[in-house]
Amino acid sequence: MYVAAFITDKPGAAQARDETRPAFLEYLGSHPAHPNVVVHHGGPTLADDGESIVGRLIVMEAPSVAAARAFLADSPFAKADVFAECHVHAWDWMTGRPR
Repeated sequence: MYVAAFITDKPGAAQARDETRPAFLEYLGSHPAHPNVVVHHGGPTLADDGESIVGRLIVMEAPSVAAARAFLADSPFAKADVFAECHVHAWDWMTGRPR
């Protein structure tokens, strides 16, 4: 199933996010503890100024919403306490979907 995660960072988490970002990006591509999760798209969401990072959107394929939540909970950002909120939902990918 496809899953979309809408994540908001904690206020004041910029330093932890910046320090952990390389590990987080590596984790998105290589996560042996979650072999059934495939990250298709992802990137930071921005404040109204178009520059300040406020969170991220991640689109993945996972066997279940619970598996996607576990994947995110094991991420370097989660372990560094960067996430304020993490909403994960099954997603019906209608346009731009790889075939």
